[in-house]
Amino acid sequence: MENEHPSETQSFWQQFFGPNFGYILELYESYRENPESVSADTRALFATYGDPNTALSLRVQSTQTGQAPFSVSPERIAQVIDLARSIRVHGHLAAATDPLHPKGSVPQLETSTHGIGDADLSELPASVVLRDAPADVRSARDAIDRLRQAYCGRHGYEFQHLTDETEIAWLQQQVESGRLFAPLSSDEKKELYASLAKTELFEKFMHRRFVGQKRFSVEGLDALVPVVQKVTDSALEQGISTVVIGMAHRGRLNVLAHVVQKPYERIFSEFHAGNNFASEEEMQEYELGWGGDVKYHQGWRHEFQKADGSLARIILANNPSHLEVANPVVEGIARAAQEDRTNPGLPQQDVTRAIPVVIHGDAAFPGEGVVTETLNFSQIPGYYTGGTVHIIANNHVGFTADPEQGRSTRYASDPAKGYEIPIVHVSADDPEACLAAARLAFLYRETFHKDFLIDLIGYRRWGHNETDDPSMTQPVLYTLINERPTVKALYGEQLQAEGVLSSEQIASVDSEISAALMEAFQKLPDMHHHAPITDFSAPQVEVSKVSLETLREMNQALLQTPEDFTTYPKLKRILERRTDAIDNGDIDWAHAEALAFATILQAGTPIRLTGQDSERGTFGQRHLVLHDVNDGHKYTPLQHLPGAQASFIVYNSPLSETGVIGFEYGYNVEAPETLVLWEAQFGDFANVAQPMIDQFIAAGRAKWAEASGLVLLLPHGYEGQASEHSSARVERFLQLAAKNNLFIANVTSSAQYFHLLRLQAARLGKNARPLVVMTPKSLLRNVRAASKGIELAEGQFQTVLHQPSERAKKVTRLVLSSGKVGVDLTTEIEKRGGDFSWLATARVEQLYPFPAERIQEILAQYANLREVVWLQEEPQNAGAWSFVVTRLLSILPANAALHYVGRPEQAFPAEGSPDVHNAEQAHILDVALSQQTL
Repeated sequence: MENEHPSETQSFWQQFFGPNFGYILELYESYRENPESVSADTRALFATYGDPNTALSLRVQSTQTGQAPFSVSPERIAQVIDLARSIRVHGHLAAATDPLHPKGSVPQLETSTHGIGDADLSELPASVVLRDAPADVRSARDAIDRLRQAYCGRHGYEFQHLTDETEIAWLQQQVESGRLFAPLSSDEKKELYASLAKTELFEKFMHRRFVGQKRFSVEGLDALVPVVQKVTDSALEQGISTVVIGMAHRGRLNVLAHVVQKPYERIFSEFHAGNNFASEEEMQEYELGWGGDVKYHQGWRHEFQKADGSLARIILANNPSHLEVANPVVEGIARAAQEDRTNPGLPQQDVTRAIPVVIHGDAAFPGEGVVTETLNFSQIPGYYTGGTVHIIANNHVGFTADPEQGRSTRYASDPAKGYEIPIVHVSADDPEACLAAARLAFLYRETFHKDFLIDLIGYRRWGHNETDDPSMTQPVLYTLINERPTVKALYGEQLQAEGVLSSEQIASVDSEISAALMEAFQKLPDMHHHAPITDFSAPQVEVSKVSLETLREMNQALLQTPEDFTTYPKLKRILERRTDAIDNGDIDWAHAEALAFATILQAGTPIRLTGQDSERGTFGQRHLVLHDVNDGHKYTPLQHLPGAQASFIVYNSPLSETGVIGFEYGYNVEAPETLVLWEAQFGDFANVAQPMIDQFIAAGRAKWAEASGLVLLLPHGYEGQASEHSSARVERFLQLAAKNNLFIANVTSSAQYFHLLRLQAARLGKNARPLVVMTPKSLLRNVRAASKGIELAEGQFQTVLHQPSERAKKVTRLVLSSGKVGVDLTTEIEKRGGDFSWLATARVEQLYPFPAERIQEILAQYANLREVVWLQEEPQNAGAWSFVVTRLLSILPANAALHYVGRPEQAFPAEGSPDVHNAEQAHILDVALSQQTL
């Protein structure tokens, strides 16, 4: 029942006057139309205190004339409140955030739009607009002026899209109090000028000394450097020990020099101009396998000791030309830096250990899908990093395209709204406002541990690179730019006007910077670079064996659950089949995997496995995470393994490939001691992450000396499921394979998989290489792919599986295959029966590095060999054939011919009809087993 005492109701609602009152009125209107449309607590509030509009029937004292109280209509007060709310929501439209394009009038912000005038504002107290108005803000007019100053001045804010009222109130308090935006001290202003001077003079120095060379200058967005420096310094002062920065090439050299502390002379030497390079030595390094990368793609790590003696790091991640693909890599590096993996169970995360800072392009932020894939990580447990500071380096032009050609939104930053990320727009020509935005961004991150975005709006003084003429495509824009002084000049004039620096002092600062640049440049004749990696051989490691007794103990532990845990009955029966499999049964694929993980954890290697459905397994085979049937809570046996010496975690990933693989790659680079695995739902899903595979996984070590032991598990095999979900495109990985940069395997037994995982874990460290595994689908439960416990305990990984023929002299044909088709071949031979003494088979389990010596040993066993057949189920222009053909020809016996048996060349990976698939599969097996000479 509504409150029967109007004065009490009025008094209650008046306490909400200010930024939230318009929201309360909106809720009440919804409540009147449909009470169920608001929360139960809100319904109870309205039922108790009634209509909040009653609070608008005020008798107020004139704050200017001291006249006797008089009545103001509720409608008029509501209009004032609506104006205040409009300023908070739309003020960014009028803020001076674009140095090249002054803002016009904004109807939503005009008092006339809301039906009120100055007299109305003067008659009302400030409390109608500001709940806690400062002493000097007496009337609603004063309060509205204060709001205009805050929201329509030097910053444009967008945070009303947030759903958490606590965050909105906090942000409003920060913005409206003005505390974060207090004037800088004289020393801070001098420091800011020096930062801008270093930024500009560094660019101009390179422009003169390295004429015609691309450097992707930051000029026009010079304030980016002090902004990133401010966030970095704030983090280090707060006790964060690792700052991880990601960015594309625009301004990268400046950030490298002035934030990450890469020496000037090192950067200059990479331009190769005026330097005495040992070209013959460089060519030798290239022949060995070192490629290096252009200067504006390379990263850098600056490690140092802070004043308190603690160690700190600033990392700029390597990034290729794919602009935003470093974003998830940066998040992965930060997550790994935040986690302690040294104890059993879950890795322990502390988000105060590391902070990611990601610099985006204004065209790339709304244009590249990897951006939203990475933003989507921000609140997902397996990928959460405690908040990222995002900065859009907004220069109005994407390559040569205008904004309207590159996005459908008003702002480049608009995609962030969908992830409830607060946004502040600021002019890059207002450096003090830029630092205030950086302070707010970091403080929000530390308060709420969520993402924050700064839209730093400037321009690009040159074209896409320094050799372009941008006036061809943006003549009007570049007329404005060419006439505009640099931010260094503008800020220098401001400081002179304020009496902070004299013209002589400015000249002295500039002179010192120029002298430091020249001193570094003069070191070039003595600068010589050597490849950080010269050993490109495949790492060789020994893997200790695991006894049957140890496997029994592990197996028993993996089947244990707490007494109060109720496993799904069907799943319980499936798992119980594993009880005596070590001694008396067959160990299938997933069972062998779980045992491998257990042995790896007991040896002290942490494990992180992610992928779409990886907790259960796409094919319902894994079940590393169990769900209680009564309340759904989870239990992961590998996190409770007796004797484990490291952490274990498995996550179901979001439906993403580029972002997730990038994250896992970054995690593994930062945590090279960890076995990190990503599993595709089907192998063809990896196609969506091709830039990560091409640029990072395959080439990272040869370009950047970046070692990764990341494992890709890609379900592969032809079962009549058409083009998608048949092929993981093994041919693409083989095309990328060179100088022992990858291990590529297509194994056919659970024991082989067991040993392969343990072998990869042993290879981890600074010399690690990625492992790509074509994992099976139909073989997951196929008895022919299952193994005995003794094969796990006493075996080892074999690059080629071959059972020597007892009648080797009769063998005239050797059929080589890789993957499932080899099992199909064995099945067909046994099905047919008869005399196959003329035939030998071998399965190439490791495709790269190609096991040529092992295959030669097998070939040597058959003196009368006439034919070697490469059998594959993929089309001839796919699969491994194009890769193996030249390698097999080079080792083939003189009296033997090489033949291909498989599907013909096709423009698609697999047949769309199960019937056609079955017929084609039967045909290629028949050809392989036909005794007629091919």
